[in-house]
Amino acid sequence: MQMALFLLAQVTNATEITYNLGAGSSNYGTGQSRNETYDVALRIEDPALVGSQVKGLRIYFSSADGISDAKAWLSTELAVKSQKFTGANIETVDFTATEGFNEVTFAQPYTITSDGLYVGYSLLAAKDVAKNPIRVTSVYVPEGFYIHSSGLYRTSWHTIGDESGSLAIEVILEGDFSADAATAVNVPEVNSKTNDENSISFEVMNQGLNGIESIDYTIEVGGQTIDYHTDLTNALPGIYGRKKGLTAALPIVSTKGAYDINVTVTKVNGQENGSSNGTGIGKANFYNILPVKRPVCEEYTGLWCQWCPRGFVGMELMGETYGDDFVGICFHNDDPMEIMPSSSFPVGISGYPSADVDRVAVIDPNFQSLQAAWLYQRDQFAPLAIDVETELEGDDFKITALVTSPLDIDNDKYQLQFIVTQDGMQRSNWQQVNAYAGRNEYKDGYMDWFCEQGTYVTGLVYNDVIIAWSGKTPIANSLPAHFDSDVAESYTYTFDLNEAVTTYAANLGQSLVQDKTKLKGVVLIIDTTTGEIVNANQAFANTTTSIDRPATSLDEVVASTTFFDMQGRRALNPRGGMFVKVETLRNGKQVARKVVMK
Repeated sequence: MQMALFLLAQVTNATEITYNLGAGSSNYGTGQSRNETYDVALRIEDPALVGSQVKGLRIYFSSADGISDAKAWLSTELAVKSQKFTGANIETVDFTATEGFNEVTFAQPYTITSDGLYVGYSLLAAKDVAKNPIRVTSVYVPEGFYIHSSGLYRTSWHTIGDESGSLAIEVILEGDFSADAATAVNVPEVNSKTNDENSISFEVMNQGLNGIESIDYTIEVGGQTIDYHTDLTNALPGIYGRKKGLTAALPIVSTKGAYDINVTVTKVNGQENGSSNGTGIGKANFYNILPVKRPVCEEYTGLWCQWCPRGFVGMELMGETYGDDFVGICFHNDDPMEIMPSSSFPVGISGYPSADVDRVAVIDPNFQSLQAAWLYQRDQFAPLAIDVETELEGDDFKITALVTSPLDIDNDKYQLQFIVTQDGMQRSNWQQVNAYAGRNEYKDGYMDWFCEQGTYVTGLVYNDVIIAWSGKTPIANSLPAHFDSDVAESYTYTFDLNEAVTTYAANLGQSLVQDKTKLKGVVLIIDTTTGEIVNANQAFANTTTSIDRPATSLDEVVASTTFFDMQGRRALNPRGGMFVKVETLRNGKQVARKVVMK
């Protein structure tokens, strides 16, 4: 595994380099009010460095006050016994800590093998004197910072480089390094439809002693190769590990399957590449049908809940921003829109308001939290594509799911759940309790309107409200035990809308159907082994969705949708009039048109 973010700086001669993870930017400590032993390390596992030798370390302290019993070490393993580091198994050198860089030389240079090694140091930090003794960088990679301590991390070694930064230590290396050498790193995984055009972004990393002004490279997928030559606008300096981002087109693939993406640097500065490992490998999966991933936001709310306006705003903004790709389900509790006790919710919550995205974890339903979780889930590959057709005949609401797998798969875990939601729900006597009334400190561009309202808010229009479902448990055998690729499997569930009634005690049995034209049939594909939603889709009554809508056409996919009233003001809850609907596509283009919202 290559350490893509490591920086290595050339020193005094052609055979010695300094390997580091960037300049130190801050100091780290566990915050314990006690004397504490720290054992910290980074991992070196770069194939191009196999055969090089580790001669020593430079360890930086912004202050040496309160630091004692310092040791630099090399080890092939990190272990803990009886809550103590068992020690390094290659070499350990004691040193006296001083402010600035402390250079430590090992008695016997260690030759790096393909198994890699850990490079680190240990110290004792005096309480209230050396509170933050560990210097870290702003480079965040998991392998950049391993820690064990006598306090917070006493039971085992922990990897915290992706959240706390990497260790600011320099490793002095000696080896046979070429003048002109480079490799491709961070080559991604691509999921695409066959015959689509695709580009990838990756990085070229300098592995030689010279700077890089130009490179030649090839990209090969499925036996098809494209040759490239690039003159770098800003040359890479002659520092081992410095990187430059590039973007290039992939060969077009017409046959579905899984392929390697091989990016091979062939020349550096017009010279044959001197790297022993000049190829970076990614993955490309090509399908005839590429599932569109539609994450589901579920909100848990109630009219009585004084902080629930936060979730109302969050869900409305998600629907406004992401349009047809947004699937929302609002579960009400102890108010006239309730259809179940909280014990029947699909996830367990500890308070209101709460939310989840794809039933992965319970989160706060503010817009920023919902958006972050939704965007993360949207980037996950959906194993199945889903189309939804609805048919409304009297009080029978028929919902048909058409589910397609891009691959031949045996299915022992995916099943369906059906839900009816309704937009535009309102009654004149519904009052939302509002803790934001008069609280200007909560004005953040999202909650401003509620801050300007009273303690009880009437006239709100509630969207995505669940009024019926097929049950908490996914329907057994709703999906087959085997999918043939690209063949749609169907399952139909029919709701009797006479049974879409509230369970709220004061209105028990009252119908929740207010406007049949605003009913939506929602179908969720559930992974029964985890309870999580892997994909979903929805359709208004008597409509259908399109399973073939291209997910990878950036020119056509809507990235965000915003509504404005006829005075040009942004409309959070566009209902009852004419509005301007502005759709921003993922390529940056905008499409505006007037719409009438009921």
